[in-house]
Order: sequence, then structure tokens, then C-alpha cells
Amino acid sequence: MNKAVSLLKVIVKVILWVVIGFVMLFIMIAVIIQIPAIQTKLSRYATTFVSSKTHTKVELKNISISFPKSVVIDGVYLEDAKKDTLLYAGQTKLSISFRGLFHHSINISSLSLEGVTLNLNSSTTDSLFNYNFLLKAFSDTTLPKITEPEKKSKWTFSIDRVNLEHIRLHYNDVYAGRNVMATLKYLKLSMNRLDLANSVYTIDELIIENLNANVRINKPIKESSSKSSGALPRITANKIQINDTHIIYADSVGKQSIIASINEFTLKDAAIDLEKQKVAIGNLSLAKSNIHYNKKDNVAADTAVIAPTAKSDWVVSIKRIDLDDNSIAYNVDNRAVIKNAFDFNHIDYRHLSLEAKHIYYSAVKTEASILNFSAVDKNKYFIQNFETEFTMDPHSVTAYKLKVRTAHSVLDADLKARYMSLSSLKDSLQFLILDLDIRKASILNSDITYFNATLTKQAFFKNGSNMTNVSGKIHGPVNNLRGNNLVIRTGSNTLITTDFSIAGLPDVKTANFNFPNLKINSGKKDIIMMAGPSIPGNIELPENIGLQVVFKGKLKSFVAAMDMNSSFGSANITATVDKNENFRAKANLANFDLGSLLKNKARYGSVSLTAEMNGHGLDQNTLKAKIKAAVSQINLNKYTYHDLKIDGNITTQEFEGKINLNDVNAVFDFDGLVNFSPDKGQYKFRLDLQGADLQKLNLSKDDIRIGLTLVADLKGGAPDKLNGFAIIKKVIVTDDGKQYPLDSVSITSVNTPGHSKLNVRSALADIKYTGIQSPFDLSDELSSFINNYFPLSVIKAVSKTEMQSFDFEIQLRSHPLLTGVIIPELKEFQPGLITGSYDSQKKQLK
Repeated sequence: MNKAVSLLKVIVKVILWVVIGFVMLFIMIAVIIQIPAIQTKLSRYATTFVSSKTHTKVELKNISISFPKSVVIDGVYLEDAKKDTLLYAGQTKLSISFRGLFHHSINISSLSLEGVTLNLNSSTTDSLFNYNFLLKAFSDTTLPKITEPEKKSKWTFSIDRVNLEHIRLHYNDVYAGRNVMATLKYLKLSMNRLDLANSVYTIDELIIENLNANVRINKPIKESSSKSSGALPRITANKIQINDTHIIYADSVGKQSIIASINEFTLKDAAIDLEKQKVAIGNLSLAKSNIHYNKKDNVAADTAVIAPTAKSDWVVSIKRIDLDDNSIAYNVDNRAVIKNAFDFNHIDYRHLSLEAKHIYYSAVKTEASILNFSAVDKNKYFIQNFETEFTMDPHSVTAYKLKVRTAHSVLDADLKARYMSLSSLKDSLQFLILDLDIRKASILNSDITYFNATLTKQAFFKNGSNMTNVSGKIHGPVNNLRGNNLVIRTGSNTLITTDFSIAGLPDVKTANFNFPNLKINSGKKDIIMMAGPSIPGNIELPENIGLQVVFKGKLKSFVAAMDMNSSFGSANITATVDKNENFRAKANLANFDLGSLLKNKARYGSVSLTAEMNGHGLDQNTLKAKIKAAVSQINLNKYTYHDLKIDGNITTQEFEGKINLNDVNAVFDFDGLVNFSPDKGQYKFRLDLQGADLQKLNLSKDDIRIGLTLVADLKGGAPDKLNGFAIIKKVIVTDDGKQYPLDSVSITSVNTPGHSKLNVRSALADIKYTGIQSPFDLSDELSSFINNYFPLSVIKAVSKTEMQSFDFEIQLRSHPLLTGVIIPELKEFQPGLITGSYDSQKKQLK
């Protein structure tokens, strides 16, 4: 037992002395290494060794090792195989934890690089880089390579702090088509965790100052088929700050580029998990920076096909964004520039500022609280303020507390739209549910046309300085839309107020409209502004007009009532139209200024009437109706007629029925049909004029009164196509108390192709005419004939395709009416017969 104990003591002593020996040896080596002369020899040996292995120039100015963890290397220079500079490092400081080496851990507590120039490049014929000679030089090529399954390394690597100053990098991968040139003035990095095996990076602080980078992507010599392997990184950062940085990214393959000048950028409390597609940011700020994005479209807009986008599972959340006085531009270079209007393909906003919080984006929900947004675009269009609580999910969009202010327009509203899905919205628009509460909207026309220039073709939007104010609520599905307290103000004095309900949209033709209390106040100036050229030129509009309208039904099937008050007078109209276009209408006019409406006050004055109309057809080609009207007064030629009644049937250009006038100075009864259609003209009626005082009716300066009966039966639209007869009988003319009776006047007209005949018989004269042409067509023919001999007038030459000839006979008679009323200045008159003829071929007029 004692021997065993003695042996154990000896073994322990031996082990202890061996350990102590190793420790003493290690200490001696550490002390020797710190001697400058030894360090110099070590650096020379290292450079000689590397140079001999690589056959390139290697220089090391100085190395300083402070045991156990600090290494400082000055003036490292390394050439590549082509004798060009591969690396130059002015000073490298490395601080490593020595104890970690015993636990298979490389922990760099600090790394500092200053004055570094690094050039990496490949060639057009080789994908290998210019540093590949180093790998070959230090690899054992004598032993065959045995491919073994990749084993997980027991070693771990971590770094706490990195400081970079005055760094230059030129990375030119010609073979892969990538070129990077960068200079960096200062970088400071503090890491809390660096796990390369699991791609986990935790940054405490990253500060970048004065980085200038130029990245260019060109077409590669050969497309790479390699795929990245391993887990995607997870990055967290307490703070990232970038100042005074300029980056140019140009991709000639993707036909896009980015030019960014970052003055102040700060990112706090950020976490990015590329594997799980999640981004979470506490605060993001960007100030006084410029970012320009340019691209080119591959195909024309009219032939472009939008490819379906892959489903995205990204989730992005940002607690707060602050953008202050930035410039952001988006340009599609191969699209034409639209001047003085919003151009979606050329967006350029300056002085852009944004305050937003609670930003969240995912495939199923997007939301943001925008506290303030302002910007000025390239056309000086100024958005002074934009704010809202915005939410969007697969079935709804909400913009709560929406406030927008431009230089001239203001919007304050709440908006919510609900739908089945965005993809089906086009085909199911009728199921879109709207909740719109417009507290205040003051919108300048030019603000609307700025975003839709085609509206300037409409009369209302041609006045860019017109302001429209809107308030009210609109809610419900599109196919059952309702409005409450809707108020619209526009123009000089136009005011529209109403509640409404509309069922059946978006098909306007079949929708049912209900306006129970529509009120419209407007005037001439505003109506011209809104209607423009659609107003007939022979119509004058009242300076002021007020309408109260009740409307229920479809556009072509409805019940409506309208009360109108205007500077021309008042009117009341009610109308009912069924689905078969059968209608009933009533109208009342009170002292309505017809002369002002028709721009002819010399002939027309005011009118008061009541009228009823029943019929069918809402088109001028199908209109057929029965009308019954009582005109209590109407002013014509500065005389006011009373008690005019109309009872008959009308179409677009035809009236058949009775018209009766029972005025103190004019009494007549009309019964018959008149049709003014050019191709179907017809006049078949009886007119009994019991009496008319022409002087009081302002139709004659003399005291002349007349009574007669007219019976007509004529067909043909124009005078030269009339066929039929007309008889005027029981003619009594009174002039200054003296009566002049006239038995009758008969007119017979016959017009057929190539033949015309006119006979007039009366106590004053008989007229007979027979010819190829109607006597109403002879004016140009006779003028042309007379001008052959006496150029009395300049007329257009008459084309002659057929012979023209006629005969006429005029029998004049003496009658007291002729000399007493018609031509009182005629003192002597000798009755007689006048005959004549005309032949165009013989050029004879007898």
C-alpha cells in the first residue's frame, strides 16, 4: 500500500514538473516574441516564406505583438501574379482572446484596419480571381483529393468590434459581369454575436461615414448555375447609422439603376430574418437625401402582359418612420414625358417629408398611421399635408381620418370599402360596400385635371380655377347605394342638396334612382360653365334658377316632379313614365319670360299656361302624345293674348286637333292636321277666324279688322311639291269702319315629276300656271335667263339637265278691296289679261 502511495506521489510530481515546464516554456516563448528584434526576424521570415511560395512580391513593414492578445501589423503589401497590387494595408490591429483557443473558439475582441487598398478581379476567359494563386501556393497538390462528407467544424468564430478607416476596394468580376468600386472613410462596428455556422449576426452598433460606392452589373460571360446553400442570415441591430454616403447601382441586364446620396440615415432596433421572411424595425429615419430610380420597360404599354406575382410571405413591421426634406424620383426612361400634369412614369418629388408609425405589411394585412406627408413634384404641385389611418386586408380598405391639403384643395373624410376580393372586384363591382363620410372637401378643378388631363375636354373642367365643395355621407353596397345630407357647392352660386338611394349600379341604364328632396340653385354663368356647347345658341338662360326635384325610378321609367323659380318666371312639372315608355306629364308656367328664353323680346313676351300630355315614346322619332293645354296669357308682338286652348295629338313634327282663341281682339277656331315633315308634309284643316283687330294686335298701323274661313287639303313638304287645294271664303275686311266683303279665294296645286300646275281664283285676280317646273322654282331660272342680256345681278349658274318651259295667264279685276285697303295709293286701275310663256331650249320669254 505504501509503495503504491509512493509511486502515485512520484507520478504526480512528474506530471506537475512537466506541466510547469510547458508553462515556463510557453512563458519564455511569449517573452521572446515580444522582443522587437525577434518580431522583426519573424516578419522577415514570414514575408520570405510567402514570397518564395507565391513567387510574388510581399512586404511587411513592421509587426508588433503584445502577448497574449494584441497584434499590430504595419505596411502589408502583396502583389498578384501579374505584378499588380492585390492588397495594401497601412495598419492592421488585431486583439484576440487567447483563452478561447483552448475551447476551439476564435474570439476577436477588436479588429482595426486603416489605409487599406484591395483589388480583386477576374478575366474574360477565367472565372478564377487574382488571389487564386495564394490558394494554390499553400495547398498540397501532391496528394490526391478524397471527397469526404462535410463535417461540422468544432471551431467557432466571433468578433466584437471592427473599425475601418480609409478603405479602397475594387472588385471587378468580368466573368460574372460585376464591378464594384468603393471608398470608405470610416466604419465602426460593434457585434454582440457572430455565429457563422447558423448565420446569426447581432449588431450592437454600425456607423458608416463617407462611403462612395459604384456598383455595375453587366451581362456575364457565362450564366452561373450554382445555387447558394446553407441557412439564410438572421440579422439584428440596435443601431445602424449611415452619413454622407453616395451609391450608384447600374444594372444593364435588368435595365435599371439607382443613384442614392444618403446624408443622414438611422435604423434602430432592427431584426431581419431572411429565412422566415420577417423584418421588424423600431425606428427608421432619413434626412436631406436623394434617391433616384430609373428603369426601362421591355415591351410597349399596349402589349404588356402583367405576369402573376409569386405569393409573398414577407412580414414587415416598423414602429416609426421619419423622412425629412428628401428627394425621391422614379423614371421609366423609354416612356414619353407628360408636361404640366401628373406623370406616373416620371415621378420626381422634392422636399419630401413623412412622419408615420405602426407600419405593418404582410400577405393578409397592410396598415399604417401616417401622421404627416408633404412633398413638391417637378411641376411645383405642392402636397402640403396628407394624413390617415390606413388599413388594407384581402376584403377591405380603410382610410380613417383622411386629411389631404394641397396649395388650393382640402379633403377631410373617412373611407371604407369592403369587397369579396381584389381579383374579383372587376366582375363583382356591384357587391363593393362603401362607407364614405365626407366632412369637408374643397377641390379645385385644376387639382383634378392634374391627375386626369383628359377631363379638360369636358366643359365643366375647362375652368381650372373653379372650386367645388362637397360634404355628406354615402354608404352601402354599390348595387344599393345610399346618400345622406349630400351638399355640393360649385361655380359662382350653384348649390345642390339631397338625400338619395340608388339600386342596381353599376349599370346606370337599369338602375333605380330615388331623390326625394333634390334642391338645385344655379344660374346662367354656372350652367354655361357646366354644359358648355350643348346649350343651343338661340336659347338664353336665366341669371338665377332654383329647382326642387323629386325623382324615383329608372332613367326611362320614373315618377318625377319639379318646381322651378327663376329670373324668367316659375314653372311646375310632373311626369310619369312606365317601362314601355308610356308617359303622363303636367306643366304649369306662371309669367314665364318666353322672349328672354328665345332671345327675341321684340316678338315674344311672357306666357302663363297649364298643360297635360299623355303618350308614348321618349325619342323624337317615336314620340306620340295627346296634349291638352290652356294658355291664360301669352305675349306675341307686344300684345298679350288671353284664353288660348289646345287639344290634340302630336308627334315630333305633326299636330292634329283643335286650337281655340277667345281673346277680346282675336277669336278663331282651328280644327285639323298640320305636318311639317319635309318628306311627309300635310296640311288638312279648317280655320274659322271670327274676327281679328290687326291694329290692336300690332299687325297693322291702320284700323283694319278681318274675318275669314280657310279650308285646306294639301300634301307635300315643300311649296314646290304641294298637291291639293285651299279655299278662303267668307272674307270680310273692315278698314276704318268700312267693310269690304270678298266672296272667296281658291287655290289648286298639282306637282308631279315633270309637271306643275297652279290655279288661283278670286274676285281680285285669276292666275293659271302650267309648266315643267313649279312656279316656286323659277327664280334662279329666270334670273339666269335675264342675265344673258342684262347683267343685273350676280347669281350662280343653273345646271340644266332637262328642258324648262311654262305658260301662264293672269286675269286682273277691279275690286274695292284692292284700291281701298291693299293699295290705297292706286288712283286708276284698268283690269286686263296678261299671258306669257317661256322655253329654255329656244331661249324665249314671251
